[in-house]
Amino acid sequence: MISSKDNTHLFLLLQMADSAFPVGGFAYSYGLESAIKHNLISDGEGLRDYLMTFSEQLIAFDFPFVAAAHQQSVISIQVDELKQLIRVYRSMLLNPPLSKAGCVMGKNWMKICKQITNSYLLDETEEIFTKEQLTFEFPVVFGLSMQATNFTLSQTLFLYFYMSMRDQISALIRLGAAGPSMAHTELQQILHLFAERVETYEPVHYSNAYKSAYLLELAQLSHDRVYSKLFQN
Repeated sequence: MISSKDNTHLFLLLQMADSAFPVGGFAYSYGLESAIKHNLISDGEGLRDYLMTFSEQLIAFDFPFVAAAHQQSVISIQVDELKQLIRVYRSMLLNPPLSKAGCVMGKNWMKICKQITNSYLLDETEEIFTKEQLTFEFPVVFGLSMQATNFTLSQTLFLYFYMSMRDQISALIRLGAAGPSMAHTELQQILHLFAERVETYEPVHYSNAYKSAYLLELAQLSHDRVYSKLFQN
């Protein structure tokens, strides 16, 4: 039997997944706008290839950092391990504006999660980041905050994957690259294709994280040269 406490936790998860959740993810296209302007995505097949590639990189690169942060005990955070986690993540970011955007999202995520959960663990976590002058890298902050609010690793990874794909779909619609019906059909297909991968994901050490979407990286690097941008990077 599902308890009212379980349902309340489900409501919290749904609230976090809402596109209106004020973390700023909708404002970043992660190179999508540049890819469209440079005609790297010109038809439905190209769009599907892009979303598949983006999804693969989420699992190969982002998931190890989210999982490592989630495995930290927020009751007694190992500061040296946290510093190393953030250091390795930052060393693998090729695009300074993208790093800055991720830190903005990380700060916003921490702030809003504190407001809606009233978790003292999040207060203590934020104090550590401030005291140690750590950057609020979004995947790391996300993993820590989800653990602090008693979400499982599986729930955490599903939410991270969904939010990342949802923001890409929102960007596609706002850029006029796909209509709402087509875009959400693509989203459903991607979620269906990757559901088992996310559910059965076995955490690997973040030192084994890797980038796989090289063309996406190039598109991100050229984003600042896109004329009349709709999105930040």
